[in-house]
Amino acid sequence: MQKRKDVKTAKAANACYWPSHKRFVDLVGYTVRGTSNPNFESWGVDDHIARTCELQLNDTDDFLWGRQETEGTKANMILQELDNRIYKENDLKAAETLYAIATSAARDVLSLYLRHRELFDQIAPRRRILPAFFSIHPETATVVRQMKADSHLGSRTSDAPLVDSKAYFLSDTAANIYARAIIHSIEMNRNLESVEVQQKGWREFDRKERLRTVVLPFPKFINGIEAIPVPIRPDTVLQFWRKGKEMILEEMPDFHLRPEWKKYRDGRRYANGAKKGAVRHAIFKDILAALKTMAATNKRRATGLEFYGDDPP
Repeated sequence: MQKRKDVKTAKAANACYWPSHKRFVDLVGYTVRGTSNPNFESWGVDDHIARTCELQLNDTDDFLWGRQETEGTKANMILQELDNRIYKENDLKAAETLYAIATSAARDVLSLYLRHRELFDQIAPRRRILPAFFSIHPETATVVRQMKADSHLGSRTSDAPLVDSKAYFLSDTAANIYARAIIHSIEMNRNLESVEVQQKGWREFDRKERLRTVVLPFPKFINGIEAIPVPIRPDTVLQFWRKGKEMILEEMPDFHLRPEWKKYRDGRRYANGAKKGAVRHAIFKDILAALKTMAATNKRRATGLEFYGDDPP
């Protein structure tokens, strides 16, 4: 996550100080979705492929990647080779082959829906992406639209609260960005290797580059982070919020002075002459509201939505 050039290097001692965890300020940049907020800059390529990458990996990793050779890993090797040729050489033949494979696979998924519905119904709710089949036939669009409706896509995954969530997937308000950063921080920092183990992991790199990497100690907020259940749920929102306050105050104590919170400082009625901490309190209140939205608290009350931890097998 961190870029090595961003880490302070002590030239005299030839040492590089490296964080032992995913820093909150880096995760703020990581969770920016687009360009709608001028105070933030997205770290990645801003297109729909980038925005759905995590969804695709969550759906396919267990089937297409692994040390043991399976039907899935063999198929993935072919796809990766084609993709590599397209990326490096702009290879038309590779692109045509990939297109043909995808056409055949998408039609087979449609066949699951129309002719083997019991299998489709077992699979689709446990996936976040539905391979779609479109054609010039006038009936195709209607059939595919009904397949999407019947798929209950994502409803039996750990991301069930996030289905169609504009707050999580699209919105770049400061409160939503910070809320997403809190969620990612708790997910990414809950199972960290010890500082000692991380330090050993740099030995080979340091030997080759003639550097001395020093892994920094854990921040205080790491303590107890593994006890917070993931993913976020309505009944764990306060745990996420309280831990989020800890990490923000520890790593970004003057966060309320950053450009993204200027409206809170200048536009709120209590900005002048208010009690100390009033602006920070207002910001944390809005971050809490964003977390509640992302946990689908209101959606659960209205629809009886079920929640899952790890995706069911």
